[in-house]
Amino acid sequence: MDREEAERALEGPAQKRLAAKERLRLADQELKPYVQQARKAGVPLRTIAHKTGLSQNTISLWEREAR
Repeated sequence: MDREEAERALEGPAQKRLAAKERLRLADQELKPYVQQARKAGVPLRTIAHKTGLSQNTISLWEREAR
């Protein structure tokens, strides 16, 4: 496989990955206020992390941003 073929081979999987990243960004944008509300209501970090797949660090960051 030469360089041009290798670059062409990347295109399909790369586009799928970029599209998935955009969907994840939009999902995070939608989820963020709910996470912030849950923390204000006293829902533990671990519970939110388990239900959302977010890291506890991300949850803490979003919580600080809400203040």
